[in-house]
Amino acid sequence: MPSCTRLAGVTLAACLGLSACTGRDILAMRKHPEQPEAAAVTAPAAPFKGPALAAATDYPKNPDSPRPQPPAAFASAKDPLQPTPENLAKGKAIYDANCAICHGPAGLGNGAAGASLNPKPANFTTPIHTQLPDGYWFWRLSKGGTVSPFSGAGSAMPPWETSLNQEQRWLVILYEHTFSKK
Repeated sequence: MPSCTRLAGVTLAACLGLSACTGRDILAMRKHPEQPEAAAVTAPAAPFKGPALAAATDYPKNPDSPRPQPPAAFASAKDPLQPTPENLAKGKAIYDANCAICHGPAGLGNGAAGASLNPKPANFTTPIHTQLPDGYWFWRLSKGGTVSPFSGAGSAMPPWETSLNQEQRWLVILYEHTFSKK
Protein backbone atom coordinates (compact mmCIF):
# COMPACT_ATOMS: atom_id res chain seq x y z
CA MET A 1 0.00 0.00 0.00
CA PRO A 2 2.76 2.54 0.72
CA SER A 3 3.97 2.23 -2.88
CA CYS A 4 0.45 3.03 -4.16
CA THR A 5 0.30 6.09 -1.91
CA ARG A 6 3.72 7.18 -3.12
CA LEU A 7 2.68 6.63 -6.75
CA ALA A 8 -0.47 8.70 -6.19
CA GLY A 9 1.59 11.52 -4.67
CA VAL A 10 4.06 11.48 -7.56
CA THR A 11 1.20 11.47 -10.07
CA LEU A 12 -0.48 14.43 -8.34
CA ALA A 13 2.80 16.37 -8.24
CA ALA A 14 3.39 15.67 -11.93
CA CYS A 15 -0.11 16.83 -12.87
CA LEU A 16 0.29 20.04 -10.89
CA GLY A 17 3.68 20.65 -12.46
CA LEU A 18 2.33 20.13 -15.97
CA SER A 19 -0.64 22.41 -15.40
CA ALA A 20 1.51 25.14 -13.78
CA CYS A 21 -1.13 25.43 -11.08
CA THR A 22 0.04 26.50 -7.66
CA GLY A 23 -1.64 25.94 -4.33
CA ARG A 24 -2.67 29.58 -4.40
CA ASP A 25 -4.33 29.05 -7.81
CA ILE A 26 -6.22 26.03 -6.50
CA LEU A 27 -7.45 27.93 -3.44
CA ALA A 28 -8.56 30.82 -5.65
CA MET A 29 -10.53 28.40 -7.82
CA ARG A 30 -12.34 27.07 -4.74
CA LYS A 31 -13.53 30.52 -3.66
CA HIS A 32 -17.09 31.31 -4.57
CA PRO A 33 -17.87 34.91 -3.66
CA GLU A 34 -21.31 35.35 -2.19
CA GLN A 35 -21.81 38.55 -4.11
CA PRO A 36 -19.84 39.89 -7.06
CA GLU A 37 -17.47 42.66 -6.15
CA ALA A 38 -18.65 46.10 -7.20
CA ALA A 39 -16.43 47.76 -9.74
CA ALA A 40 -14.47 50.61 -8.24
CA VAL A 41 -15.44 54.00 -9.58
CA THR A 42 -12.38 56.06 -10.32
CA ALA A 43 -11.82 59.36 -12.00
CA PRO A 44 -10.42 59.13 -15.52
CA ALA A 45 -6.65 59.21 -15.55
CA ALA A 46 -5.01 62.41 -16.70
CA PRO A 47 -3.31 62.24 -20.09
CA PHE A 48 0.28 61.10 -19.81
CA LYS A 49 2.63 64.06 -20.04
CA GLY A 50 6.20 63.69 -21.13
CA PRO A 51 7.97 61.24 -23.39
CA ALA A 52 6.50 57.76 -23.57
CA LEU A 53 10.00 56.33 -24.03
CA ALA A 54 13.25 57.33 -22.34
CA ALA A 55 16.83 56.10 -22.34
CA ALA A 56 16.96 56.14 -18.53
CA THR A 57 13.87 55.24 -16.52
CA ASP A 58 12.85 53.64 -13.25
CA TYR A 59 10.10 51.61 -14.92
CA PRO A 60 8.93 48.92 -14.00
CA LYS A 61 9.49 49.90 -10.36
CA ASN A 62 7.52 53.10 -11.01
CA PRO A 63 4.59 52.26 -13.34
CA ASP A 64 4.04 55.97 -14.11
CA SER A 65 7.53 56.42 -15.58
CA PRO A 66 8.33 56.52 -19.27
CA ARG A 67 9.12 53.11 -20.69
CA PRO A 68 12.65 52.15 -21.75
CA GLN A 69 13.52 52.55 -25.41
CA PRO A 70 13.44 49.28 -27.34
CA PRO A 71 16.57 48.12 -29.17
CA ALA A 72 17.03 49.45 -32.71
CA ALA A 73 15.88 46.12 -34.19
CA PHE A 74 12.42 46.73 -32.68
CA ALA A 75 12.20 50.53 -32.53
CA SER A 76 10.70 51.12 -35.97
CA ALA A 77 8.50 48.00 -36.14
CA LYS A 78 4.91 48.65 -37.18
CA ASP A 79 1.96 46.33 -36.73
CA PRO A 80 1.26 44.97 -40.22
CA LEU A 81 -2.28 43.93 -39.29
CA GLN A 82 -5.45 45.97 -39.25
CA PRO A 83 -7.83 45.96 -36.25
CA THR A 84 -10.60 44.17 -38.10
CA PRO A 85 -13.25 42.32 -36.07
CA GLU A 86 -11.70 39.02 -37.20
CA ASN A 87 -8.16 40.03 -36.16
CA LEU A 88 -9.39 41.41 -32.82
CA ALA A 89 -11.26 38.16 -32.13
CA LYS A 90 -8.12 36.14 -32.90
CA GLY A 91 -6.03 38.45 -30.71
CA LYS A 92 -8.55 38.17 -27.86
CA ALA A 93 -8.44 34.36 -28.03
CA ILE A 94 -4.64 34.36 -27.81
CA TYR A 95 -4.67 37.00 -25.04
CA ASP A 96 -7.28 35.09 -23.03
CA ALA A 97 -5.28 31.87 -23.32
CA ASN A 98 -1.86 33.33 -22.49
CA CYS A 99 -1.99 36.82 -21.00
CA ALA A 100 -5.21 37.28 -19.00
CA ILE A 101 -3.97 35.07 -16.16
CA CYS A 102 -1.51 37.85 -15.21
CA HIS A 103 -2.80 41.01 -16.92
CA GLY A 104 -6.47 40.29 -16.21
CA PRO A 105 -9.36 39.86 -18.63
CA ALA A 106 -9.76 43.64 -19.01
CA GLY A 107 -6.01 44.42 -19.17
CA LEU A 108 -5.94 46.03 -15.71
CA GLY A 109 -2.87 44.10 -14.54
CA ASN A 110 -5.00 42.30 -11.97
CA GLY A 111 -5.07 38.70 -13.17
CA ALA A 112 -5.17 35.85 -10.65
CA ALA A 113 -1.51 34.89 -11.14
CA GLY A 114 -0.40 38.53 -11.24
CA ALA A 115 -1.49 39.17 -7.65
CA SER A 116 1.65 37.59 -6.24
CA LEU A 117 4.08 39.12 -8.73
CA ASN A 118 6.47 41.99 -8.06
CA PRO A 119 6.68 43.99 -10.22
CA LYS A 120 2.99 43.80 -11.02
CA PRO A 121 1.87 43.04 -14.58
CA ALA A 122 1.28 46.09 -16.76
CA ASN A 123 -2.12 47.77 -16.66
CA PHE A 124 -2.89 48.38 -20.34
CA THR A 125 -5.60 50.96 -19.56
CA THR A 126 -3.20 53.63 -18.30
CA PRO A 127 -2.74 56.76 -20.44
CA ILE A 128 0.89 56.01 -21.35
CA HIS A 129 -0.19 52.92 -23.27
CA THR A 130 -1.87 55.10 -25.92
CA GLN A 131 1.51 56.70 -26.67
CA LEU A 132 3.76 53.66 -26.83
CA PRO A 133 4.89 52.81 -30.38
CA ASP A 134 4.24 49.42 -31.93
CA GLY A 135 7.95 48.56 -31.75
CA TYR A 136 7.91 48.88 -27.96
CA TRP A 137 4.87 46.59 -27.66
CA PHE A 138 6.41 44.00 -29.98
CA TRP A 139 9.73 44.08 -28.10
CA ARG A 140 8.06 43.61 -24.70
CA LEU A 141 5.83 40.81 -25.92
CA SER A 142 8.68 39.08 -27.74
CA LYS A 143 11.39 39.34 -25.07
CA GLY A 144 9.23 39.49 -21.92
CA GLY A 145 11.14 40.06 -18.72
CA THR A 146 14.39 38.54 -19.97
CA VAL A 147 15.97 41.88 -20.91
CA SER A 148 17.09 44.93 -18.96
CA PRO A 149 15.58 46.76 -17.12
CA PHE A 150 12.82 44.18 -16.66
CA SER A 151 15.13 41.31 -15.73
CA GLY A 152 16.82 43.46 -13.07
CA ALA A 153 13.44 44.33 -11.56
CA GLY A 154 12.45 40.66 -11.37
CA SER A 155 9.80 40.68 -14.11
CA ALA A 156 8.12 37.30 -14.45
CA MET A 157 6.83 37.95 -17.96
CA PRO A 158 7.84 35.11 -20.26
CA PRO A 159 9.38 35.75 -23.67
CA TRP A 160 6.59 34.93 -26.11
CA GLU A 161 8.81 34.85 -29.21
CA THR A 162 9.33 31.11 -28.79
CA SER A 163 5.66 30.30 -28.10
CA LEU A 164 3.80 32.66 -30.42
CA ASN A 165 4.72 33.36 -34.02
CA GLN A 166 5.04 36.95 -35.28
CA GLU A 167 1.46 37.16 -36.52
CA GLN A 168 0.10 35.86 -33.21
CA ARG A 169 2.14 38.46 -31.29
CA TRP A 170 0.83 41.26 -33.53
CA LEU A 171 -2.73 39.97 -33.06
CA VAL A 172 -2.30 40.13 -29.28
CA ILE A 173 -0.96 43.68 -29.56
CA LEU A 174 -3.97 44.73 -31.66
CA TYR A 175 -6.24 43.35 -28.95
CA GLU A 176 -4.22 44.93 -26.11
CA HIS A 177 -4.64 48.32 -27.82
CA THR A 178 -8.40 48.04 -27.27
CA PHE A 179 -7.80 48.40 -23.54
CA SER A 180 -6.19 51.81 -23.95
CA LYS A 181 -8.18 52.89 -27.01
CA LYS A 182 -5.00 53.39 -29.06
